[in-house]
Amino acid sequence: MGNKVNRRLDVEDRMVIQACLHDRMTIEQISFRLKVSKATICRELHRNCINETGQLYPCPTLKRLIVCNVCAKKGYCQGQKRYYNFQFAHKQAFDRNHNSRSVPKLSEDTINTIDEIVTEGVLLGQSLHHIYVSNEILPSLCCERTIRRLIYRGNLSVRPHQLRRYVRFKHEYAKEHGELHLRDIRALIGRTHKDFVRFCNSHKRLNIVEYDSVIGKRDDGFAILTISFPAFNFQFGLLIKKGSPASVNQRLRHLFDRLGPELVNTIFPINLCDNGIEFSCFHRLEDDATGQRHIKTFYTNPYRATDKAPAERNHELVRYCLPKGKSLNGLTQDMIDDIFSNINSYVRASKDDKTPYDLVKARFGKLFLDLINIVRVPNKKVKLVSLV
Repeated sequence: MGNKVNRRLDVEDRMVIQACLHDRMTIEQISFRLKVSKATICRELHRNCINETGQLYPCPTLKRLIVCNVCAKKGYCQGQKRYYNFQFAHKQAFDRNHNSRSVPKLSEDTINTIDEIVTEGVLLGQSLHHIYVSNEILPSLCCERTIRRLIYRGNLSVRPHQLRRYVRFKHEYAKEHGELHLRDIRALIGRTHKDFVRFCNSHKRLNIVEYDSVIGKRDDGFAILTISFPAFNFQFGLLIKKGSPASVNQRLRHLFDRLGPELVNTIFPINLCDNGIEFSCFHRLEDDATGQRHIKTFYTNPYRATDKAPAERNHELVRYCLPKGKSLNGLTQDMIDDIFSNINSYVRASKDDKTPYDLVKARFGKLFLDLINIVRVPNKKVKLVSLV
């Protein structure tokens, strides 16, 4: 318990808290899992839970379960309820930290003086920099960046779009994220991206495999499951039913059965996927048909494509052959194998002008490449053009 650190909880920590609560773990067990103090967990649950009103009487079950997430009586309980959702909690914490820093420290009279000067200049078509250097009062009150910040926060009469060159700069807008697709959030315990980084640091010689999906049109019935080896820029694909976790697991189990346990343990020891609906049951692949655990599975942070950047980067070559917006319903597994055979025969400058095929062949042998139906295409015959 002496290795605890003082730090703020991030979205991944809050996902683990929700998973631990669903697993009926105590505050002490959660704090030990996250390496933070019990007071941190207590504050998190006190500040960022969803409270629903009800009759004012103490609930003995709530005291035992901490929150009502897994209570069997929550459907007909008339007492006050308290739920924990990591997305709501993270938004609450972000808004609290952001709002505490968004209050201007300048006095009201100072802001009014700045407002009069800046508004007059903006209405004359002057830039903010021109207004700032042309008026002797403004430099004594604040810096130019503070004035721009006051405008963007709505503390002045001038609106941001009235500034010169406003449309020439990129602006961030609040994004609405969907719900986490994991069917059982308890699967995240020991499988978060932080766990992935720790495991890789202690097993640096093991091969890492990243999984993603490539889709065509929204109404397509099929998609491509891409399997990438970042160390070699190697990638191959399997045809799956779009949005079907059962299809993903079925195709991967069939692949593992075809390769055999020895090759699977050598080539697929560490597996990383995102939180898409296709991978909501991905963690079940850790155990083989006999119930023995033979591989490790992990999940990236929600909405963080950079956690598996090599796989995303390799999709650029896939899009040469399968452009966005084109239907994938007419594809067959043979066509997909041909596409990835050409991609893996493409010379990479980052790999000393070697191809991913040759690198994987040298590391894992030609038998593996034959079993996944990837062949070497001569350099002069590599074809990366649209097929649909």
